[in-house]
Amino acid sequence: MKMNQPILITLFSISCMLFSSCTSAPVNNPKELKVMAWNIWHGGHSKAYPAKGCEGTLDILKKSNADVILMIETYGASDQVADYLGYYHRLLSSNLSIYSRYPITKTYTFPAISTFNFGGVEIDMNGQKVRLFDTWLHYLPDTRLAPCEKSSEEILAWDDAGSRDDEARKIIEILQPFLAQTDSIPLIMGGDFNSHSHLDWTEATKNLYNHGGAVVDWTVSKEMEKAGFKDSYRTINPDPVKNIGTTWIYGLERDLKQKREDRIDYIYYKGNTIEATHSETYNQELGKLLAFKNENFFYASDHGFVLSTFKLK
Repeated sequence: MKMNQPILITLFSISCMLFSSCTSAPVNNPKELKVMAWNIWHGGHSKAYPAKGCEGTLDILKKSNADVILMIETYGASDQVADYLGYYHRLLSSNLSIYSRYPITKTYTFPAISTFNFGGVEIDMNGQKVRLFDTWLHYLPDTRLAPCEKSSEEILAWDDAGSRDDEARKIIEILQPFLAQTDSIPLIMGGDFNSHSHLDWTEATKNLYNHGGAVVDWTVSKEMEKAGFKDSYRTINPDPVKNIGTTWIYGLERDLKQKREDRIDYIYYKGNTIEATHSETYNQELGKLLAFKNENFFYASDHGFVLSTFKLK
């Protein structure tokens, strides 16, 4: 969530090398693309448990069997992660990295927006081009502090006082030439949006998840929808009452009545030749074990991750 200035994390690099095993990555179903979006939190290590955090992060990445990983808060981990997975990769900035089982044929950066916030690649998936973009929107105002007791208009005004709405609009404007080509080249955009979704804060959920009775058309998610993007998780899990899709938990150390489980990490997609077939989120409290794919891994991030599978037609 909150981003500090990058600091060289030598401990991560050293510990990651201990677990590194650069092997060629086997190819999955050629018509299926599995994508992960994960803010690994300051290079994927827990401050309290740096070695365990590094090992757990690497093992979760490998166990996910994701074809493409959109990573946030990479900080010093880029080469080690790529070597461990045996993947192609692009370090867009100290913050953002993209890893791919398939060859990366193009890299996209834009003068109008910092690579700390946004950038992408084009991959060659057995002759099929796919464009994928990694995203980080500003963490302020802090989503955990949303004034749920106020009116929807006041809540939106509070949220839009920050820069996320403008960042989202700028990104969508930048992507217009690519969005115009999604009939032939599908586009996936994921990452840490640090923002709620209007698909989660509905009439049905207003008295759940400590939403405080609020129904909110959050600007960023509405702008993504307006641009023609589909939310992969909510497409597969349409009922937020049953599946809120938590990737960010507020109030872990407080009374459980104040605990709120939010979804602020997303994988969006657009194109006539792509459809989501599966999507799930994982999360855990810092310093605990995550039961993932029938195995336990030490979980060092303060964010959950999104794992979505797409079928290419």
